[in-house]
Amino acid sequence: MKNPLLLSLLLVFSYSKIFSQSAQSDFNLTEPTELSKRPKLTLWSTQYYIHKFQSSGKIPFVLSDGKETGLYADTCDFCASALEGTAFIEDSLGNITVINFEKTGQHSLVNCRACDKYAKSKLTVENFGKALWKISKGFGDGVLNYKLVPYRTIAVDKAMIPYGTVIFIPKVKGKPILLSNGQNVIHDGYFFAGDTGGAIKGNHIDLFTGVFEGNPFVDVIQSDPTKTVEAYVITEQSIIDSLLILHKK
Repeated sequence: MKNPLLLSLLLVFSYSKIFSQSAQSDFNLTEPTELSKRPKLTLWSTQYYIHKFQSSGKIPFVLSDGKETGLYADTCDFCASALEGTAFIEDSLGNITVINFEKTGQHSLVNCRACDKYAKSKLTVENFGKALWKISKGFGDGVLNYKLVPYRTIAVDKAMIPYGTVIFIPKVKGKPILLSNGQNVIHDGYFFAGDTGGAIKGNHIDLFTGVFEGNPFVDVIQSDPTKTVEAYVITEQSIIDSLLILHKK
C-alpha cells in the first residue's frame, strides 16, 4: 500500500517542477498614458485553464504521431482536456505529465455528448473525441513558439488581434490574483496574444488562468458576447518585449 505522506510529497514536488519552468512576471508594468489616443478594441471574454486529474479510465491519450502515452481518462476528463487544450495528468506514482492539444485526428476515441456536461453544448464537441496530443511542460504551449503564462496569455482570432500583440484592459488593472506558486499580486492590466482556439472568432478573447478554475475577473470574463469591455493596443516596445520574453520558450 502506498505511503500517503510520500505520495503527497511526490505530488507537491511534481507540481513545483512544473511551476518553476514558467516564471511569472511581477505584474508591475507601468500604466499606459493617453488611452484616448490609442487603438481601441471592444472585446468579450471567456476563460480557459488547465484540467487536472488522475490517469484512469479506458480512453488513451494518443500523440499526433500515433504513439500512445500510457495515460488514460474517462469520458468527461478526456473531453475537458480537449476543451481546455492543456491537462496535468497524475500517474499512479504521483508524477505529473503535461499534455497539450496538437491537432484533431480522423477517428473519434470517445463520444463527448455522453458526458452530461457536454450533452447539450453548442460547441462542436464531436471533435473533442478526436483530439491528438503532444507532451509539453510548464503550463503548456500556445501558438508559434509561445508558451502559456497564467493571467498573461490570451487566445485570440489573429484576424482581429495579431499574435504577439499586447493589449491593456483597464477593468483588470488593480485586481488581486493568486499565482500558482502561492504568491498574491495585483494585476497591471496587460495581456499577450499568444494562443488561439477553434471557437475564438472576431472580438472574442479567451483568458488563460493556469490551474485556477474560478473566475478572477468577474466583470471582464462573462462568457457573453453582449457584455463587452474596452481594451487598448500597446505600442511601447519595452512593454511588448517584456511580455514577449516571458512567452518565448
